[in-house]
This record gives sequence, C-alpha cells and structure tokens, in this order.
Amino acid sequence: MQAERGFSTIKMIFWLAVIGAAGWVAVAVTNVYFIDWKVQEIFDGAAHNSGGRTVAEIQAKMPELYRLNSILPGDLPDEYYDNLLISVTEGKAYISSFYHVTVWLIGPPEDVNPDEEYDDADLRGLDKVRAKLRMDFDFAPSSSTP
Repeated sequence: MQAERGFSTIKMIFWLAVIGAAGWVAVAVTNVYFIDWKVQEIFDGAAHNSGGRTVAEIQAKMPELYRLNSILPGDLPDEYYDNLLISVTEGKAYISSFYHVTVWLIGPPEDVNPDEEYDDADLRGLDKVRAKLRMDFDFAPSSSTP
C-alpha cells in the first residue's frame, strides 16, 4: 500500500514536470509568433492607409504604431530594423523586413558567444544541453497598398 502511494506520487510529479515544460515552450514560442503577427498588422495598416504619404512620413509614423501595438524596442532584433524597407511608388506603399529570432529555452551557452558561429565540439557540460534546447525562427513580414 505504501509503495503504491509512493509510485503514484512519482507519476504525478513526472506528469507535472512534463506539462510544465510543455507550457514553458508554448509560452516562449507563442510570444515570438505574437510579435510577428503584430508587426504584420502594423505593415498592413501602414501600407493600406498610406494615402499618398512619402517614405519619410511612413517612417516617422512607425514608432507610434509600435507603441500603439505594445511592441517594445527589445521585442524585435536589430536585424529587423536593419532590413526594414519602406518604398512608395506611384502612391502605393510597400513595407517589408526580415529577421531571425532564437529562443534559448534554458539560456544561451556561456562558454561561447551564441551570436557568432561556433562548433558543437567547443561546448561542454550544460552548454551542450542549452545548444540542443534552442529554437530558431525566421520571419519576413511584408505588405503593400492594394
């Protein structure tokens, strides 16, 4: 009787850990996709409501659109801003960008610079696990005036 109770406790702890880990991953991934979805909405709105605005006017409006959509400066990588393209031709706007996001589920490796190329052989101990538990996402939001 005592052994059965101990075994059921272990099973319960195991399943709570599995459910907790799945929840952790779901929150991390959902946040990345949610930010991209908000960026796509900003692009759609800015392109469709460009109304003959110039590139400079659209660029000046972008920070306000980020703020209104609760996108903080650290939510998007520098690569997003570097690749942001806004063009206006014959009164029609085109807005696009592309960027890469890495989600480190238990943090980035400590012995190597995670932003630079590294070989898996350079990793030791927990850094090997950290490198395996990374998720990479590429996004390319774009929109144009219909």
